Amino acid sequence: MKIAISSTGKDLTASVDPRFGRASYFVIVDSESGNIVDVIDNLAAQDAAQGAGINAATLVAQSGAKVVLTGQVGPKAFEVLHASGIRIISNVNGKLGEAVEQYRKGAISSTDEGPGASVGGLGMGGGCRGRGIAGGGRGMGGGCRGRGIAGGGRGMGGGGGGGMGGGGLGIGRIKGRDNES
Repeated sequence: MKIAISSTGKDLTASVDPRFGRASYFVIVDSESGNIVDVIDNLAAQDAAQGAGINAATLVAQSGAKVVLTGQVGPKAFEVLHASGIRIISNVNGKLGEAVEQYRKGAISSTDEGPGASVGGLGMGGGCRGRGIAGGGRGMGGGCRGRGIAGGGRGMGGGGGGGMGGGGLGIGRIKGRDNES
């Protein structure tokens, strides 16, 4: 099985790039052997005004990868990857070789939590009053008053909700509107 890793360089000594959409490269590794099978140049994304995440996700999907190891994935790239049946493991850091080895040992895993998801942190909510995937966090959502997969997040979406950010209400709060769940 192929694993795509967002990377700052072209070999296993490079670091995992924390930015999926604007990563310099995607190193494609065979999960059985741990060997590099392809390197995708994503340097054009560095100067893209918008759409970097969607383009990067499309490149990765076309590579045949079934898993992505990266720092963070934005909401649009997440949707493309998820729709392509690619498992997303975020919050990965360190050297590529180490990340591959950890994955092969089963030491890192993910529940495809969505953009910015982390334990007790950010979540992907189902709407402006959405409950999010990463329980207890704030989130981003698509429609109003929707419930997502788990619970606990406020959504930023459709009807204008509170919060894209780990601590405060963040962006998108509509004055005079109670967006609490």
